[in-house]
Amino acid sequence: MRRWAVIAAAAAVSMGAPASAASYVFDVSGGGLSGTVSLTYEANPNTGPIGTSPNSYDPVGSYIVTGASGTLRNSNINLTTMITGVVPSNPGKPTSGNLLAPASFGHYIVKNGVPGPDGKAPGFSYDNLFYPGGSPPTATDYPIGGGFLDIYGLVFTTSSGKAINFWSNGDTGQGVSYGAGTTDGISVLDYTGGIIARTAVPEPATWMTMILGLALAGIALRRGRAAETRARLTRIGGS
Repeated sequence: MRRWAVIAAAAAVSMGAPASAASYVFDVSGGGLSGTVSLTYEANPNTGPIGTSPNSYDPVGSYIVTGASGTLRNSNINLTTMITGVVPSNPGKPTSGNLLAPASFGHYIVKNGVPGPDGKAPGFSYDNLFYPGGSPPTATDYPIGGGFLDIYGLVFTTSSGKAINFWSNGDTGQGVSYGAGTTDGISVLDYTGGIIARTAVPEPATWMTMILGLALAGIALRRGRAAETRARLTRIGGS
């Protein structure tokens, strides 16, 4: 009876709630930037319809990037640095005509601004959103999506003290186009970009929990069988 109680408990573990986080690893190469990046992401509790300015929700299908690690090398500015994390989301208002910017849209402030077609923006735009199924368009004036990040992306913190805004320009058909901007917080030091080969992106799932549950069930079953064998041998020896 105890054996089946343990197996039932193990099965309950395997059928528990989905794991709260997942990770995605990708290689970067192009435009002078290279390296390997690992993103940690989890479910986004604030998704829904978008189409206003500002929006109250992030796009359906988006997840939240909660951490990052890896190494990036930028030969354009002779920089090699470790990724130590991501800058937390800092929601702010997009331009009034941008009806597709997610609720998590915000700015990473650069003192001297970020060059743009209409002058200087206050900093890098970012939203820390991740899209396992490919991003929808997230800017009214840029109707392209398909990347695992959108055109705002995220901002890496690094061991060098520099911040790196990393985003996707969408799926080109050959892979995911990306852009990267590096800043020391005062000025933009470099803009670059390239292509990331398409790879399958996992969604947070229960597979690790299921493996644990099945392993516990297997251990319990083996122990139960061993106990039955010992009891049977005892009965045979005593008869």
